[in-house]
Amino acid sequence: METEVTLSPVPRRRLRELAVLLQHPGQYANDGAVMIRDDTVGLSFHAIHEGQRLAGMFKLDPLYPDRHPFAEPGDLGLRGVLIDRSLQGRGLGSRAMAAIPGYAAGLYPDKRRLVLTVNLSNPAAYRVYCKAGFRDEGGIYAGGSRGPQHILMTDLSPAREPACSARSSSPHSA
Repeated sequence: METEVTLSPVPRRRLRELAVLLQHPGQYANDGAVMIRDDTVGLSFHAIHEGQRLAGMFKLDPLYPDRHPFAEPGDLGLRGVLIDRSLQGRGLGSRAMAAIPGYAAGLYPDKRRLVLTVNLSNPAAYRVYCKAGFRDEGGIYAGGSRGPQHILMTDLSPAREPACSARSSSPHSA
């Protein structure tokens, strides 16, 4: 049985807790100790926990369209996704990525899409994002510090009412 993945905001005064997160050499994110030094205006930091254990982190950027020409007004940027190297390869990244859009929609109800970039040389992360429902519409961002990147996005739609209600007259309803 898989342990539950939870996401939570990390206030700036507690960012040092994320410094213990490490990547494997040659991966595309930075270690937590480097990422927490990011003082980009408007950026928020978030923890990924597996059960009680800190497993990873990510950053949400509400000013992403101001910083990236491919982003549209109403987009929210997802940056710096990191799963600790000791926990990689167990599906934790896939579970976290599947949870992030709903989590982000709750924090930023005025945003309509979650947008990220992933290095063309990082097919493992690309597969994780696509498995979690992110779309690749063919855009490439050439301004990445570590080479060209795919531009991926997913919708941040508000929770919808169920298509069928308990009072449905269909003989197939529960």
